[in-house]
Parts: sequence; C-alpha cells; structure tokens
Amino acid sequence: MFGPPSSSTVIRNLMLACVGVFLLQSIARMGAFGGLLEGWGALVPIAVWRYGQVWRIVTYIFLHGDIMHILFNMLGLWMFGQPVAYQLGDRKFLGLFFFSGITAGAFSGLFYLFGGSGSVPVIGASGALFGVMLAYARFFPNNMILLYFFPVPARIAVWIFGAIALFSSFSGGGNIAHLTHLFGLAGGWLFLRFEAPVEMWFHGLARRAENQRVQKAAEVLVQREEFFDTRVDPILKKISKYGMDSLTRQEKNILEKASGLRKESENLVDLKAWRRERGR
Repeated sequence: MFGPPSSSTVIRNLMLACVGVFLLQSIARMGAFGGLLEGWGALVPIAVWRYGQVWRIVTYIFLHGDIMHILFNMLGLWMFGQPVAYQLGDRKFLGLFFFSGITAGAFSGLFYLFGGSGSVPVIGASGALFGVMLAYARFFPNNMILLYFFPVPARIAVWIFGAIALFSSFSGGGNIAHLTHLFGLAGGWLFLRFEAPVEMWFHGLARRAENQRVQKAAEVLVQREEFFDTRVDPILKKISKYGMDSLTRQEKNILEKASGLRKESENLVDLKAWRRERGR
C-alpha cells in the first residue's frame, strides 16, 4: 500500500517534536498554565494578519487538540511521509512539510479573517500533512488508499480529499479547519511544481556569488603581484647588493607591508588555476 521506508530520521524527529509539544500542552492543562501554549502558538488569523505575530503560522503545526487529533496526524505522517521522504531526501521533505504547513496557515487564516472567524484558533499538522499526501499521490499514483473502507488509487484519493475539504469549507464541518487542509494541498502542489526551478535559481545565485568572490580575490592577487614586481623586487635586489643597512625607512615599510600581504593572500584563490581557466 505504501512506498519504501525512509532511511532518514526526519519523520521520527517531526513526530517526536509534535508528541513532545502535545505532552507539554497536556501538562500545562493540568496545572495553572492551561492553554498557555495554544494562546501563544495557535494560528489565530487576526493575531497573524493584524498584529504581525507571524510565528503562529509555524508553531500551530506542532499543537494538537486531543489524543485522537495527534494520533491521526502522526499516523498519516508516518504512513505517507516515510515514502515521500525516501523520494525527496530529508532537506527537501522538510521544505515540503513546512512550505505546505505555512501556506495552509497563512492563506486559510486570511480567508478566515475576512470570513468573520479571525479570532478562532487553528492548530494541528493537518495542513502540512495534506501537502505530504499530495506528494505521495505524485510519487505513488497507483498505490491504493483505503477511503471509507474502499481502496482508491492515490492519484484519485488526493482529489477526493481536496473536494471534501472544499465542500466542507462551505458547509461548516464542525471544528475542522477544512480550508487549512485545502491550502495545504495547494502548498504541496506549489512546492513540487516550483521546487526544481527555484533550487536551480538558488544554485545559480550561489555560483555567481562564488565566481564574483574568485574574480575579486584574483584581482587582489594580481594587484599584489604587480606590487611585488614593481616595489618589492627592486628592494630585494638592493639588499642582495648592499645589505639591509642600505635601506631607507620607506623601503623597510614596504617590506613590512609585503610580509603581511603574503600571509593574507594564502587562502584567497589559486591564481595560476584562475589564469588557466581564462586562458591568461
């Protein structure tokens, strides 16, 4: 039913983080700090969009309402997340998870704000999980998922989940943030659609930055090379012919400067290799 397991620890660490936060929530509820974590970490649309408490679009992912809430989310993360993490790798999977969760929180919160529910808190990893589920459907489209006890291919099941979230968002649907689920799917799609070109763009930026660094370092070395040829070498010849006592104070200062420049230039760039690459 599900793809190959991930050899990484990313799923385990995310699950431990969610379970750990849920335990802290439970302990706080039993003491004098009941609701403290939810009060500062839940996604409250008016707090995010009107008061700039942007951390909430991340922290809400790790908060859960009750044992069944976290149980289903962690079960889904384990079942769908492991094969997806195997396909993407740890770093990209974390990108997918958080991008889906943040997209779900930010945009559903905006809709809830204008829909009159701006003070209602949203918690849970479901938005991020829906993005992971979409990725699962992309990588394993023919794997069967039990939907109301009927096996359905993943590529179809994910559209059914999206339709349920969409229609439920209009009809209410209890205390479930259906729009957050829907925007989680959208976040997963956006990540998978643009992850490769965005990564190439960042790699291009990194290459250009490195080329600029090498160019500047090489230019510095060329200037230093000219300095040694025109200023230092004549002094060294003078020392060889007349000795150190023949130097003026200015010439001694030039030698001191040259000594410091040699130490600084050791880790700049391989000037010979730079010239070979450019045919110089």
